[in-house]
Amino acid sequence: MIGENTKNQAIDLTILLPTYNESSTIEKILDAIKTSIPTNIGTEIIVIDDDSPDGTSNTVNSYIQKSKGNICFRIHTRKNKRGLASAIIDGITLAQGKFVLVMDSDFSHPPQMIQTMYEKLANNEFEIVIGSRYISGGKFDDWPIHRKFMSRLASTLPKFLLGLNVNDSNSGFFAIRKDLIKNLSFEAIGEKILLEILVKTKGSRIKEIPYICKNRKEGSSKFSFSVIDNYFKLLRILLAYNRKFS
Repeated sequence: MIGENTKNQAIDLTILLPTYNESSTIEKILDAIKTSIPTNIGTEIIVIDDDSPDGTSNTVNSYIQKSKGNICFRIHTRKNKRGLASAIIDGITLAQGKFVLVMDSDFSHPPQMIQTMYEKLANNEFEIVIGSRYISGGKFDDWPIHRKFMSRLASTLPKFLLGLNVNDSNSGFFAIRKDLIKNLSFEAIGEKILLEILVKTKGSRIKEIPYICKNRKEGSSKFSFSVIDNYFKLLRILLAYNRKFS
């Protein structure tokens, strides 16, 4: 099901918010995003929800009905389908904007950075802009040590195994020109779609900008051993892809 409110302003930027059981935070993050975007940027926000049992889709639909302003809101509820990476690819397919920005709905990614990331794409400086935790000025705030270690490992391996000159290739906070990937197909395994995008768009102009990744204050983390397993499955597939097209 797709619910939406339609505005007259042409859409230039699409913001994707994948969700699963985020009813406690979704309205707050939507409000924060609204206040972070200048009115001259034609923007749509698409919430891609994996049919959350906590009623996230209903919460978003209610929010849409009472929303005012220039931003277009849409909700896409996926039935019998799960996974962050595939949700993002579905969202990119639905996106009307020339530029697509992906972020989490739990305030781990700062809405205040949206304008900067958009401008670096709109000025034609770069084709991919990545919010990075692993360059000067970037860091984790209040993350458990084991998650910091796993995240660092997951971002280091692609440098050596896939030849990526990117410090945070597994970031969930990034923006991209939609036309860069419109003709590509994706495995969309697990959680890490940016890594697959980077491998399949080698040679693109990339900019990393630092941000402080906050640990979520409400709801529960989606981190699990299946996330790790899916990451290594994807890594093996991308290694084979690299060998085939190198």
